[in-house]
Amino acid sequence: MAPSTFYASGFNAFGQLSSELDKDLSELTELVTFEDADNTNLLFAGWSETTFYQHGIGKESGRIMRLGSTKIAQEAPLPDLVTGFGDHNGLLGVLSRKGGVAFTEENQVEAHTVSADSLSDDEAPGISHLAVAGNGHVAVVLASASSPRNSILEFTSFDKFRQWFDDEVNELHGPSFSHIVPGRVTQSVANVTGFVCLTQDGNVYTWGDARHSSLGRSVAETEAKSPGLVESLAGIQIKKVASDGWMTATLSQDGAVYLFGTGTPGTQHSLSCLAELDSMGAALVDIEEKGEPLDFLDVAVGDGHVLLLAQDGRVFAAGDNRNGQLGLGPKASSYIKDWREVIMPDQRRCVAIFAGPKSSFFQVAES
Repeated sequence: MAPSTFYASGFNAFGQLSSELDKDLSELTELVTFEDADNTNLLFAGWSETTFYQHGIGKESGRIMRLGSTKIAQEAPLPDLVTGFGDHNGLLGVLSRKGGVAFTEENQVEAHTVSADSLSDDEAPGISHLAVAGNGHVAVVLASASSPRNSILEFTSFDKFRQWFDDEVNELHGPSFSHIVPGRVTQSVANVTGFVCLTQDGNVYTWGDARHSSLGRSVAETEAKSPGLVESLAGIQIKKVASDGWMTATLSQDGAVYLFGTGTPGTQHSLSCLAELDSMGAALVDIEEKGEPLDFLDVAVGDGHVLLLAQDGRVFAAGDNRNGQLGLGPKASSYIKDWREVIMPDQRRCVAIFAGPKSSFFQVAES
């Protein structure tokens, strides 16, 4: 078991990055150390809460640790958790790899009494992905054992999703919209006013509010409220998407990162690579090292800022820095339009990056 430490920077009003400091963090600050890095995930990073999950051993479900507005550690209600979902108030629930859902009830995360299998027939055994947008909309991807396509249900509020989940046979509690995308969905994420999903064949689909180029595509053929293919990325094998605010980043199988959208609408600031981009394009991130472009292992997006993890373990950041979320120190400008390297403590290697709306997280391997 190899230990690792999570460092954080950015918005800290609720102590979700450091309970010992009552201010935002402009420098990387140690948040927590885990003895078994391979079995630890950052499940949820929100405005007021940071949630970690430690996988269990054998039949154990593991542990959930919540920091910030809610400070609590508890046994995980379900095994093999893959993600958490929430809003500005904190964690709303968690999703397991097998499609099980547990909701936050009076600060405890509790498994729901209804099995995820009951949501549909034997060919659709539960929820495979769930994302909550900043405008309150919820997108639920139903898993399917046989169909080459996934059904996506969209609700206009989390309460309406809960009503459907608790009583899915009642037609009064049905989704506001139903979507189909060609191909199995492997990832689904949300931003301020919309959703981005990635399919098994590497295609990216977006829907929601089309302002500020946030969909990265034309709405002439497929309207904004329905999932439409991001044509500028067609033919590129994408393996990960990250989105928040009005901006989306994608990571390809060959280590390239593409961005579309707008970093901070309503301000004079823009990432240099997005400044001249049209509403249907995606910008290739180009950071050179000795005349050669860097390849990347990971990407994370907050509400106006972007983090990149290069294959050599270095981290680069750009965008909104008003809360110190880029981790560049107290003298850094409030907005960074070009990529800057974020120096890890003691020059150690970063192995994973995560972003909250106004915060950043760096998982660093212990030497």
